[in-house]
Amino acid sequence: MLNKSAINVSTQVIFGMSTNNNVIKNGTTIEQTLLFDHREEMPDETRFKRWMMQIFPSVVGSLMCLPFGIMLGWPSPTYPKLFAVTSSVSITPDQSAMVAGFLMIGNILGTLLSSSSFFGTKYGIILGMCGMLSGWILMWLASDIYYLLSSRIIIGISFGYAVGQLKIYINELCESHLATIGLKCINFYVFFGVIIANIVGYFLTFTAFSLAVMIMTVVLIVICLFLPHSAREYLRFGKTKEAKMMIKYLKSDANVDYEIQKLNLDLMLKVEDLSIFQVIRIKSLRKSFAYVVLLTFFQQFTGAPSTIVYTQIIFAASQLPFPELCAIGYTLLFFISNFIGVFYCNKFNKKYCLLFSSVTVCVALVLNVCTFYYDFNKTYWKYSSLISMSLYIFFHSIGLAVIPITLIADYFPVRARNVISKFLIICHSAFAIIITKIFQVLSYTLDLYVAFLLFLSIAIVCTFFIIIFIPYKSVIPVQPNNNNINNEKEAISL
Repeated sequence: MLNKSAINVSTQVIFGMSTNNNVIKNGTTIEQTLLFDHREEMPDETRFKRWMMQIFPSVVGSLMCLPFGIMLGWPSPTYPKLFAVTSSVSITPDQSAMVAGFLMIGNILGTLLSSSSFFGTKYGIILGMCGMLSGWILMWLASDIYYLLSSRIIIGISFGYAVGQLKIYINELCESHLATIGLKCINFYVFFGVIIANIVGYFLTFTAFSLAVMIMTVVLIVICLFLPHSAREYLRFGKTKEAKMMIKYLKSDANVDYEIQKLNLDLMLKVEDLSIFQVIRIKSLRKSFAYVVLLTFFQQFTGAPSTIVYTQIIFAASQLPFPELCAIGYTLLFFISNFIGVFYCNKFNKKYCLLFSSVTVCVALVLNVCTFYYDFNKTYWKYSSLISMSLYIFFHSIGLAVIPITLIADYFPVRARNVISKFLIICHSAFAIIITKIFQVLSYTLDLYVAFLLFLSIAIVCTFFIIIFIPYKSVIPVQPNNNNINNEKEAISL
């Protein structure tokens, strides 16, 4: 392992020629020899095999999102059963928002710990899955609301920690362009879990539902035991031999010594991320920080989390035929529209995408308010609420739901992105808790249309905010001054 305090770092040239550059780390000049590894162009078959060796473990590891996704979608098919007086675990509508919120509270707590790899990222993922298994066991044994609360907060904490480990695992295992795709797909495993919850919840009883997810989680844990460690992780624990074997496994055409030296150099020269307090102190980043936090607020307070939690109840309240089946279709559309937003709409100008999404969401919310207030399902067509809700979730998901998090790369330097991403996840969860409770209070104490009227008001404010403050072009992130950062001692750091 290379010594971080070394003044001169020299690496032997494997192929071709070398050139020396000076790298500044904590005020020390380090001589770095850049290696140029000239090889023939890789055949397509070899490249495909190499990519599959990286993609397959990432896909398998990402399956750990399913138990959380199922718990995220669990309220929609389960609440109507729990509201019944004859239910073995009975709750009131007032308690439903609290039960839903405990999952997000757990996610916040787990996110704060998600960068700490106590046993390596592979075992961090498995540890998180074991935590989710224990949460589902509690749900299976539930006899009162305290079991429900304990189950959901444990699953939230476990997922918040494990998904952070998964992101590190994918980044270390895959090439950068493959890692980018893998990280984008993480949320789709969660959304797929929401779809599974609505389908399985329709056919199974409360206890059978939990038992089925327990069995699935055990199978996933066993599968994850066979996941490989990354070469970088082996080097971090001083296992050079295993690191070389992993490089041969993942990159059969690579020069192993060259890759090992490059990884060692990366580990030695790794620069620490900024803390949230350091980001706020940097004037050039403060405005960008406020923009992304406010966009996250608008994203959540325009109502999408509430409609996912209470989908079946909303459809039943509007007297829509077959609310259970319509809820499945609603979550399926939620999945598809998010996919379109992440992989297609993101290619266009982000301000225009946000503006289009916000304006169309306003129109869809006006339609929803009219549908619920004037009872369109009875007056005109019995499927009116399904159409208005579907338009709402589609236009929300292709823009407001996916664009704000992508602005991190446009607004912040590399050293700030990790902490900003964590902070937005925390804000995302906290705002979801608040708006879900507000929705529950408004819809049960006043009427359903009142809650959607609130969403509409916030969507209108969001539209003006995007027009006035969000720039047309990406902001070039300004690199913070190292001399100012290195001398700071942070008492608290995220």
